Amino acid sequence: MKQNDKVFKLKIEKLVYGGKGLGRHNGRAIFVPQVSPGDVILAEVVVRKSGYSEAVFKRLLEAGESRIRPKCPYFGKCGGCDWQHIRYEDQVKFKRDILEENLQKIGKIKKPNIDEIIPSTSCWNYRNRAQLKVKNGKVGFFAKGSHNIVDIERCLLLKEDIQDVMPKLKKLLAELPTEPAEFHIYSSSKNEVLLKIVYSGKFKKINLTLERIREILELNIVGFGIYKVGLEGYPERIKFFGRDFTYEIVDKFKFRVSADSFFQVNIFQVGNLIDRVSRAAMEYQYMLAGDLYCGVGTLTIPVGRYVHRAFGVESNFSAISDALYNKDINGLRNINFYCRETEEGLDIVKNYNPDFIVVDPPRSGLSQRVVRELANLPRLKKIVYVSCNPSTLARDIALFHTFGINMEKAKLIDMFPQTYHVETIAFLRKVR
Repeated sequence: MKQNDKVFKLKIEKLVYGGKGLGRHNGRAIFVPQVSPGDVILAEVVVRKSGYSEAVFKRLLEAGESRIRPKCPYFGKCGGCDWQHIRYEDQVKFKRDILEENLQKIGKIKKPNIDEIIPSTSCWNYRNRAQLKVKNGKVGFFAKGSHNIVDIERCLLLKEDIQDVMPKLKKLLAELPTEPAEFHIYSSSKNEVLLKIVYSGKFKKINLTLERIREILELNIVGFGIYKVGLEGYPERIKFFGRDFTYEIVDKFKFRVSADSFFQVNIFQVGNLIDRVSRAAMEYQYMLAGDLYCGVGTLTIPVGRYVHRAFGVESNFSAISDALYNKDINGLRNINFYCRETEEGLDIVKNYNPDFIVVDPPRSGLSQRVVRELANLPRLKKIVYVSCNPSTLARDIALFHTFGINMEKAKLIDMFPQTYHVETIAFLRKVR
């Protein structure tokens, strides 16, 4: 390949899911990270594949209208953010364009009805948790596309009480007999903090007290746990000190969240998510609601207030324990929770035969079997699909359509400012 084939002037047309920008050179699609629509750059091809190339930008020749100066000094090195160089109101517009394109091309919907865009109240200090990588005294996040750790002092995406915890974690490292692989930190709406110290190999006994860790980190640490990465790659608890749970307050709801459970990461958006899903349950007098991937009952419990009965299915035992507790503290007796893998949980769903379903799957979306079984429920009227991946959402919507279930509308709720991730609430109705 000649030099002029590898380095050339390129205008960025748009952003695509995954965070990169798309430009064209001699009719060939070129994907480049850390660009903005309208940018004119000098690009260098680094990978050539069938039908497209991947490039890096060597120099900015002309800035697009949306480009701004990144706020964080680590942007471009740290892999945590993708779009800090783009004005926030435009990030949300570009996410809407990406969602619409996926629904059109993959979901086969000519004119998708995206009827609401919900930006985050703040595009900074919104995250309540982080998984920080540790190696050779460094504490931070992986660099983009590698396992090299970017050593950082502060993360502007984290809640204000934990945004500058990294230097304090380095002090903690000095008192640990064995260096861990990761620190997992979670701060609740009450600024109660849970810490996990995660090892990947052999480690020596830790003699630090909860009070000492609280003193080092200068945080309201209510509990910390020692974990080891298991055979499947997930941290397994060895021992926990102090309280292994905290509480989240969202509007009129209270949720217990344990150290091994999951809660929505954006502190400004969880209330909006609950509100929009609950509203769908209020539109009609639904008798029975089911919630797959229900977690600690974050959506099951609010929906349960507006239906005759409800149930949730979740594979995480810790989350189900929290969910059972949460239905009681919220005064709801009409909800049951079951700890099952989703595929096994389909038998429970079929036995209940709900008319209203909520699904909030991982990025991989739903399996064909789950789509088929849900679509064939005799009494089903409505599905609310909460998605963090527009591609798999669109794929599943296309499959639901073959069973006579159509998307009525979708709402984009921006859970992850400064990143390319797109969170969607899609509303599907059975038409035959």
